[in-house]
Amino acid sequence: MNPKELKTRLDARSAGKDDFYLLDVRNPNEQEICLIEGTDLLIPVSELPARVSELDAWKNSGKDIVVYCRSGGRSGNACAFLKSTGFSKVFNLEGGVLQYSDDVDSTLAKY
Repeated sequence: MNPKELKTRLDARSAGKDDFYLLDVRNPNEQEICLIEGTDLLIPVSELPARVSELDAWKNSGKDIVVYCRSGGRSGNACAFLKSTGFSKVFNLEGGVLQYSDDVDSTLAKY
């Protein structure tokens, strides 16, 4: 999913016209630098295997899950992991927060 598509979906969700989850797989110190508004949960990718059960309700809901990190690599790995454990509607934010900052919200700090 590209950043503009995510922004469109976030706006629709705010208006009650879309429903999905937004998962940040960066580290807590990165989230302190910047955060995409509407993020539902932070689970660092290194902790995802041990904490995947926290997402059981998400898996059972059938809703899409959009995963992001700084530039798209870690979130791509997280998406592959989630799919391997039975999640089906998982999408990687292309380019992560860096691309989101370029394409959607220039107020997000780059690091």
